[in-house]
Amino acid sequence: MRRTVGLVLALVLMAACTAYGSEPITIGAIGAITGSAAMAGEQGFRGIALAEEDINAAGGILGRPVKIIFEDSKGLPTGGVTAVRKLIFQDKVVGVIGCHQSTVVMAVEPLARQEGVILMAKGSAAVITEAGNPWVVRVREYDTLASFAKIQHAVGQGYTKFAIFHNTDQFGEGGRGNLLEALDKFGLKPVAVEAHNTGDKDFTAQLLNIRRAEPEVLIAWTHGDEHALICRQVKQLLPDVVYYGSMGVSQASSIQMAEGTSEGAYSTSPYSYLNPDPDVQAFVVKYEERFGRKPETFSVLYYDSAMMLAEAIRRAGTIDDRSKVLAELKKIKGWKGVSGIEYSFDEKGEAFNQIFVVKIENQVPVIIDKVTVE
Repeated sequence: MRRTVGLVLALVLMAACTAYGSEPITIGAIGAITGSAAMAGEQGFRGIALAEEDINAAGGILGRPVKIIFEDSKGLPTGGVTAVRKLIFQDKVVGVIGCHQSTVVMAVEPLARQEGVILMAKGSAAVITEAGNPWVVRVREYDTLASFAKIQHAVGQGYTKFAIFHNTDQFGEGGRGNLLEALDKFGLKPVAVEAHNTGDKDFTAQLLNIRRAEPEVLIAWTHGDEHALICRQVKQLLPDVVYYGSMGVSQASSIQMAEGTSEGAYSTSPYSYLNPDPDVQAFVVKYEERFGRKPETFSVLYYDSAMMLAEAIRRAGTIDDRSKVLAELKKIKGWKGVSGIEYSFDEKGEAFNQIFVVKIENQVPVIIDKVTVE
C-alpha cells in the first residue's frame, strides 16, 4: 500500500512542480509504520497522504507545491530521534507532525527546541505541553481532559466506586495520575489500583484483586492490543462491572481483536466516523473512496494538523522564519477540522478543549456525549 501511495504522490508532486515552476515546501511527519504501534502509524500515514493531495489540488502554499515526508519512528524514542534528525537536517522541513506515542514525542522535543522547528505532537501525556517547549503544540486530546471526561460521565450515571488498571509505561503512569486527580475533584478515591506491563497477555491476578474490591466501574488506561485482551478477561471475571477505556479501546482494530467482549464499553475520543457532522461525513466518503476503509482517529488528526500548518504558513507568508509560522499557528481559534472538533490553541499549545464520550454499540463507537472544559 505504501509503495502505491508513494508512487501516486510522486506523480502528483511532479505535476505540481511543473505547474508551479518552483521547489516544494517540505513538511515532515513521523509515526510508527513498523513495530507494535504500526496500525496507528498507518492511519497517520494515510491522513498525511490525503492532506498533501488536497493542499496541492487547491493550489499549494504561497504559489509552491507541498511535499510531506513521512518517516517511520518505529514506535521507539531512538527511532523517532533518527527520523526527526533526517527531516530537520536533510529535508529542511518547516515543521514535524507526530509522533502518536508520548515516549517518542518526549525524546524528540529537545531537538525541536534546539533547532527551532515546530512539532505538532500526537501523544496524549500531560508532560508534553507541561515541559514548556514553545515549539511544541498538540493536536490531540490530552490525558487530563480525557480523564476528567470519563470520570464526569461515570459519576453522572451515579457511580462512585472506581478501580483503575493501567499500563506501567509513561502513557499508563500518566493516565493513572490524571485519573486520581479527576476522582479527587469529585471527592472520590479508587477502591483498587492495579498495573500491567506492555505485552502482557494474562491479567487474571490483577483482575481478581480488582474484583475483591467490588468496584462499579473499571477504568483501563492502556493501549489498543492490551485493551482487547483485558476486555475478554473482564467479561469472564468482572461481567457486571462497567468498563471505561482509554482511546485505544474504541479503535476498530481493538474492537475486532476483542471479539465482541468490548460491547458496551465506554471511552473518550476526539473522533468517530459515525459523527453526523457534514464535514466529517464528507471526509469519510473521500477517505473511503481513496483507501477502501473508514478513517480512524489518527488519520483525521494528522490530516487536520497538516491543513492547519499549511494555513499558518499562508498567514505567515514565509517558510524562512519558523517563529513567525509558529506564531500564526498558535493564533488559530475555532478552526473546524474533519474530526468534528473545533481547534483553538491555548497558551500551552493545546488545540483541544472538547472531547466526545463514545460507547461501543453493535461493534462501532457511537458518540453519546461531548465534554467541554473551559
